[in-house]
Amino acid sequence: MKYVLKTLLCTVLVMVMAVGLTACGNKVGDIEMKEGESAIYIDEDGTVSYGVSEKFAEDYYNEDDLQKKIDAEIEDYNNGKKASVNQAITLEKFKVSDKVATLILDFATVYDFNEYVRAYNNEDKTKFYTGTIADNDDCKIKGSFVSPDKSKTATAKEIKAMTKSNIIIVNDKYKVQLDSDIKYVSENCTVNEEGIVTTAGAEQGLSYIIY
Repeated sequence: MKYVLKTLLCTVLVMVMAVGLTACGNKVGDIEMKEGESAIYIDEDGTVSYGVSEKFAEDYYNEDDLQKKIDAEIEDYNNGKKASVNQAITLEKFKVSDKVATLILDFATVYDFNEYVRAYNNEDKTKFYTGTIADNDDCKIKGSFVSPDKSKTATAKEIKAMTKSNIIIVNDKYKVQLDSDIKYVSENCTVNEEGIVTTAGAEQGLSYIIY
């Protein structure tokens, strides 16, 4: 699940039969992405940056066609009824370098990030969610949880009771940075010294981050 870019690469490949990040300058928050990685950064003001990298190595890949597809999807969302504000999505960066495509999108709100991913990338609503626990009607919360420093644990029932807290639920591997204190993560996540969370792959079940 490489939401935006992987889906667009496949779409352009089908449409036109043509379709690691470079070492520096491809940051999402403080996350320096490598080829094949996806990253999410959520600022304390609720804005979101989302980045993804994919190989772009075949001779029949077409950078201009992919650029047009990206621009069209952003415009379509911004002009649609689901956009919460004007320019809900902006393109921070799209670049192909050393046969790797880099895409970074900025979202005005967590809501717009959630809606865009679900609507344009056909993400199952039971497996992807960003927002408050109180508003989470589709994704189940299950499993065991631990604080980043591993000093505290919590059950799914205790997490569900934290209705005013925010939660990220994903079903693939991401690097996630939050400009807020992380309260708990599911046990299949790891947290490094900088507080960056790496979620589990889909084969290990849903990953949860509570903040």
